[in-house]
Amino acid sequence: MKTVLLTGASGGLGLCLAKKLLEEKYFVVLHYYKNSSEVMRLHQEYPDQSICIQADLRNEEEIYKIQNFLKDHNILLDVLINNAAIDHVSDVNKKNFSTFLNVFSLNTLAPFLLMKLFGKEINESGGAIVNISSDNTLDKYDPRTMEYDVSKSGLNILAKEFSLQYPNAHINTLLFGWLDTPMNEIPEDIKKFISFVPLDRAVAEVLKMINSKETGKVEVVQ
Repeated sequence: MKTVLLTGASGGLGLCLAKKLLEEKYFVVLHYYKNSSEVMRLHQEYPDQSICIQADLRNEEEIYKIQNFLKDHNILLDVLINNAAIDHVSDVNKKNFSTFLNVFSLNTLAPFLLMKLFGKEINESGGAIVNISSDNTLDKYDPRTMEYDVSKSGLNILAKEFSLQYPNAHINTLLFGWLDTPMNEIPEDIKKFISFVPLDRAVAEVLKMINSKETGKVEVVQ
């Protein structure tokens, strides 16, 4: 049974991934920040295949808390899925150092530290790291989502860099188009004009990447 650390498992794509991974008989470390209800429900449904941990990944010490938690429970990772993310939508004149730092801390710095902390053991097991990114990092520029777009561009580069550092791991990045998740906060009357990537397809792409023998790949899913 492969062991997965899934960040941001409490909602959106993360929750869909958590359910599928458990159905597929993975052991899943379910990370959440504030909303515990869904991950706890999943843990109750799959008590022998899951464990839950709360952490604010914008805080370096909280990430080390995850590392110590896994050590205390004798859990070694085969797979890391860097899914947790936030955005900040505003006019440029309302953006500042703090808005960038808040988004970067979660979207870029947390995956960096998680890959650094767990990359060696994943490399030794020939496992996988999957980074969830966005096609906003290609040619879909929007100043209102500047923090998110730049932070995810950094995540793309991190995957390339770590694939060189840990050549026996399979470290890849998925650049998704629009996903219909609560992060978007899109009015229902606008959604009908948007072509969303179905969540079941997104989940299937992540599972495919977990089992891929490629590394350093950046794949667009639209």
